[in-house]
Amino acid sequence: MDFATKVENDKHENTYIDPNAGKVSLRRYAEDWLNAVILSSGTWESYERILRLHVLPRLGRKTIAQVTAADMQELYKAGAKPNTIEARGIALSSLLSHAVRRKRIANNPVQEAEKPAGPVVPVDERSLPRLEEIQAVTRARP
Repeated sequence: MDFATKVENDKHENTYIDPNAGKVSLRRYAEDWLNAVILSSGTWESYERILRLHVLPRLGRKTIAQVTAADMQELYKAGAKPNTIEARGIALSSLLSHAVRRKRIANNPVQEAEKPAGPVVPVDERSLPRLEEIQAVTRARP
């Protein structure tokens, strides 16, 4: 099958991905996605922080089509604790799954990346300090 026939067939089957659709930078796509996505405020803040502090400094200049499973594995290596690794993967996977659904990229490289071995430790939210306790500590510091 020649290229033109394949493109027409993919369009007919609604599987066609425009090669230019993935040429937006990960940084720009993340900004647009965060402004449009509907998440709880806590999840939104967590994703924004993960992207801003961990993902975009390393991968933000790449286009979304250039992000690979190897990039994700490098990002995993930069996070020492299993929970940190898991959080980075969830945030970036959500963003890239959105790009797949919008036919900007063909697949989500996060799903292809191998995570380092290590259990994710569940967090007992009852053991976390309350907002009032955090504020009291903050006020007590010079």
